[in-house]
Amino acid sequence: MEEFNTWLQKAQEDLKWTQHNLNGSIWYGACFTAQQVAEKSLKAYLLFHKIPLRKIHDLSALLEECIQINREFETLHSSVSTLASYYITTRYPVYEDLAQFSKDQAHSALQEATSIFSFVSKQIRQ
Repeated sequence: MEEFNTWLQKAQEDLKWTQHNLNGSIWYGACFTAQQVAEKSLKAYLLFHKIPLRKIHDLSALLEECIQINREFETLHSSVSTLASYYITTRYPVYEDLAQFSKDQAHSALQEATSIFSFVSKQIRQ
């Protein structure tokens, strides 16, 4: 299997993980895994275009790299903006005092992640 497909498949699995977190009322977990869906989807697109991956988790930087290849990725700015802050704030207990995660945030995160995953999948499959 080509590397980009492996990343896209992992993103799809993370979508299921996000849904599992929602079903278990683990709001911060759903936000984190949704961020992971976006990150892995964007990285899959870059790999599809033979762009070597950098070891970063910055969704905005990844999106900008994708935009350099295809300007249609600009439509993902809002979704990326929503998910970008979830990488750190959902992972470490020290941040839980700063950011309380809600059911609405978790559902929104799933929606944004699904949107990014679907968009990237479509771009790769064209």
